[in-house]
Amino acid sequence: MRGEVRIMIKKGRGISAIMHPTGFKGGGDPDQALLKLKPDGTVDLLTGVTDYGQGGKTVLRQFAAEELGIDIDMISLHNKGTDNVTWSTDTAASRVTFIAGNAVIKAAQDFKRNLKRFAAGILNVDADDLEIDGVKIYKKDNPEIATTYADIGAASTWGGDFVVGVGAYLVPPAAPVDPITGAMDFCAAMAYAVCVADVEVDTETGYVDVVNMYTGYEIGTAVNPLLCEGQFDGGAVMGMGMAIMENLYPKYPDDAGWASSYTDYIIPTTMDCPEMKNTVVEIKDPRGPYGAKGMGEMSSNPQAPAIANAIYDAIGVRMDSLPITAEKVLAALEAKKNRI
Repeated sequence: MRGEVRIMIKKGRGISAIMHPTGFKGGGDPDQALLKLKPDGTVDLLTGVTDYGQGGKTVLRQFAAEELGIDIDMISLHNKGTDNVTWSTDTAASRVTFIAGNAVIKAAQDFKRNLKRFAAGILNVDADDLEIDGVKIYKKDNPEIATTYADIGAASTWGGDFVVGVGAYLVPPAAPVDPITGAMDFCAAMAYAVCVADVEVDTETGYVDVVNMYTGYEIGTAVNPLLCEGQFDGGAVMGMGMAIMENLYPKYPDDAGWASSYTDYIIPTTMDCPEMKNTVVEIKDPRGPYGAKGMGEMSSNPQAPAIANAIYDAIGVRMDSLPITAEKVLAALEAKKNRI
């Protein structure tokens, strides 16, 4: 009809809520850590944790610095070769902050005990009478009787001693499921997230535009808020990519049609990013290091179901496979029209 206006853009909003375990499901994934005092009074942290961009090296140094009461710049982390560092089960399962973090804290506590032991010898006092304040170790009732990290580092090294601290942490393997209640100790901790997504769907082309994503994360203590923000933003874009773009089998059901380049495997660019807002809810976990939980992988989990629900809100069709491509949207709209 002449003058008819076709409304092709449909808007919708969707929400999702998820939970994500910290560490290996069922437990049983230990980590170790070692701290050693150097002659100049600085401290080496040895760990087998691999940092591939998630910030593990920074967070573990933060834990050590906080427990020792010293500046983070005094701590160097070493993990260049697994033959020369302590054991770490894996950098996976959102476990590093929680499992390795607890191991580092235990190593720091042991380090302080050994620091007092050596200081007691050179100050000629009982170790139980000593207090540690930053890099200073002093007698509680007479602060003039004191020494420092640097003094102990030099004295121990050239005196034939070695001030170290070792720690390990293991979430015990889960006990059998209670046959009556079904209860079990499933994981180290459970984190939670919720996502609200706004989309615009072009019913003529099938194109889905994600306009806004608002996400909230309950992660225990946010040990490093800036690293968390980077993880949240990157995870949100990855989640959106999985939802509407990324397809390993672009020619499915032809199993020979693997995506072999970024021409076939489409990922989001900065031009595709929606408006994003992230909120952190801090509820300390009783077993986590300073109350922290794992949150790495969870950051990319809630976006896809929220986007799928938003598409349903916009055009009234349920999408049950990812990615939700324009071709799938058009096919779903055609099937809906035929049912009507």
